[in-house]
Amino acid sequence: MGRLEDLKANVEEYFQSAELLFKQGLNNAAFMMYFKALVAITDYILWRDLRVLPENHRERFRIVKPRYPELYNVLSYYFPYYRDTYTKRVDDRVLVAIRNDVIRLKEKIE
Repeated sequence: MGRLEDLKANVEEYFQSAELLFKQGLNNAAFMMYFKALVAITDYILWRDLRVLPENHRERFRIVKPRYPELYNVLSYYFPYYRDTYTKRVDDRVLVAIRNDVIRLKEKIE
């Protein structure tokens, strides 16, 4: 499997895991997996277009911000919620919003 195929498989695996957790009412775990799917979508786009894979979130944000402002806005909006899932419960509205954004962005790489 090539790098793009691996990244796409990761997107699908994270998304399917998130969907299962979402249906089970495990909201924090579902949110974390939707966020991982969002990051994998971002990495897919970065590899496809620039042949670059960031080593961490800071580098990812730095690369994405000037080149993909819409994607940056989505990523940066959910990142604080992602960090908060370690100590707080995710709000249902935020969970549904990230799910919808992941579905929308996932369609752009299919």
